[in-house]
Amino acid sequence: MSVPLTTLIGLLGALQGLVLAGAVVSLKGAMPRPNRALALLLFVFSISVGTIVAEHANLWGAARWLVVIEYTFSFLFPPALWYYANVVLGIHARSSLALHLLPFIGWIGYLLAIGLGGVTEGPFGGRWMPPILLVVVYLAAYTVAVGVRVGRIKSRPKTLVSHGVVLRTLIVLLLLLHAAQGLRYLFRDVAALADIVPLTGTLIVYTLSVLAFRQSRLFAGVEPTSRQEKYESSTLTPEQAAAIQQRLLDVMTQEKPFMNENLNLADLAARLAVPRAHLSQVINANLESSFPQLLNEYRVNEALQLLADADLAHLTIEAIGYEVGFRSRSAFHSAFKRITGETPSQARLRLS
Repeated sequence: MSVPLTTLIGLLGALQGLVLAGAVVSLKGAMPRPNRALALLLFVFSISVGTIVAEHANLWGAARWLVVIEYTFSFLFPPALWYYANVVLGIHARSSLALHLLPFIGWIGYLLAIGLGGVTEGPFGGRWMPPILLVVVYLAAYTVAVGVRVGRIKSRPKTLVSHGVVLRTLIVLLLLLHAAQGLRYLFRDVAALADIVPLTGTLIVYTLSVLAFRQSRLFAGVEPTSRQEKYESSTLTPEQAAAIQQRLLDVMTQEKPFMNENLNLADLAARLAVPRAHLSQVINANLESSFPQLLNEYRVNEALQLLADADLAHLTIEAIGYEVGFRSRSAFHSAFKRITGETPSQARLRLS
């Protein structure tokens, strides 16, 4: 039996995704957690792509088990995406990951009920499977939700630069996939669009593969040579560095010590109960920043929120600069312009 070229490309893409997942999770670096989260996401997505390609090509007679696998991994993908976003953005989710797994758990329960004979009639208008449009809307809603989260806190330091790039790229590609799914649903009688969904999914896998190859040094958690040399004698373990980084991000977000204009590295280290040298290493190596740069990023981000607050419209630009921790008007304007690309006055006008 001859296999169409589009089907072959799709199946190879799914295989490529599985290989990439294995390669990413096997990398040994300073930050293994985001690699594991990405590997899980790639595994789930690749299985979904492979089953969709096989189903569209009518392989194995489009067996029902292919559809079951496709739906199963489709319900598993959103919580995997949400978890990856949490890890990359370095934040704690307001809701438990278990809540995001409820649709998947419900789906598994539904399959078990069918297998045990507890369900004897199709609940979806005689169908055994949920309408594909409902599943597409569910997937698209999660993609948009993650995209909004990334957009709202894009100025926060990422766990690894590479994963920040991958997450933003993935969101754009997933939106493209959902658009392809919508086109396929609206114009399902158009033969030219028959393979648009599996091919778009395959494109995502290949794009992520290229991105992973280009970012391989960063995925492995390997810093530039100068930083390696600087910290090669450090006693700080990767696990300790990850814990310090998480504690730092939590304190900066929740307690906002950066609003104290006299905050220095020693004071912040004491607040975190960690050695000053270890905190400096985490900021320089893990966050790829410097202490002054980190302070300025958080201060500017806080200033943006104050500038957008209508109740604070009576405050001058200078007052807001002092409020968030800058010592002078010139320092505030200089840092604000460098980080945002606009002046505080322009930002207030845009946000008002």
